[in-house]
Amino acid sequence: MNMTPIQPRKVVFDVTAVPRHWNGGDPVLTRFFDALSVHFPEGERFFIQSVRNFQDQVRDERLRDDIRHFIRQEGQHGIVHDRFNQVMAGQGVDVETATANLRRFIRVSQKYLPKKYQLAMTAAFEHFTATLGEAMLKEDSDMFRDSDPVMRALFLWHGVEEVEHKAVAYDLYQTVAGGGYVTRVSALVVGTLMIHLVVAPVFWNMLKMDGVTRQPGVILRGLNRLYGRRGILVRMMPEFLDWFRPGFHPWETGMPEKVAAWLDEYGRHGDPMRASAAVYDGKPLEAAA
Repeated sequence: MNMTPIQPRKVVFDVTAVPRHWNGGDPVLTRFFDALSVHFPEGERFFIQSVRNFQDQVRDERLRDDIRHFIRQEGQHGIVHDRFNQVMAGQGVDVETATANLRRFIRVSQKYLPKKYQLAMTAAFEHFTATLGEAMLKEDSDMFRDSDPVMRALFLWHGVEEVEHKAVAYDLYQTVAGGGYVTRVSALVVGTLMIHLVVAPVFWNMLKMDGVTRQPGVILRGLNRLYGRRGILVRMMPEFLDWFRPGFHPWETGMPEKVAAWLDEYGRHGDPMRASAAVYDGKPLEAAA
């Protein structure tokens, strides 16, 4: 069960002035996160529905509360990323076309896959986002080191809340939907393949739109920061692969120190920009600006 109460937060980020290549001027690192972000609103709606399919069967009061707060948090994530999608649309990204494959995948999944499998996939996706959220706040992570402060704050807020509710879909799957190791493992395999099949073409099209596909050196340097030996995604692999252990539970990784620090800092003033600056830079927002 969850180690800490889940707290829904209404936040607003002014993304209107975010630069095109907001992640340290690196188009590859920027567009990788943009390609993930553009899919979040559709994905969040799928997660919410997958959990709602079993919500009425829950008898445990704590899990019922966690589910209610999970739904509110995921709904807020969708709202915030929808706003940033409007910014990307202004850059020339066709959001409807970009997300068409995900909508198709969700439609087919909801029509043909058992509700239990949809929930297993939600738990698997939540494992991915929570692992990524924890990686964002590790000392050796540089994924947002030089990024625009608004976007860094947005992704850190989202990442922290993914950590905060990382076990909700998993606990629901195990205790109400009947669990099952093979289904759980296959859901992560299918989900990981789906992420790459859906996100990769959008990622590439964004780079093409920016004229970066004609700059192989820029692409290779950026991909190395993602998939190289010391790359962001490679460094999170041990925690990601823990999913395949039979006795795994999401809270085995505990509450990372910097996630707890973000929650404590946000609790003081309710400002995600200040929480991000204080936790990521170790200094108040004024000094970080």
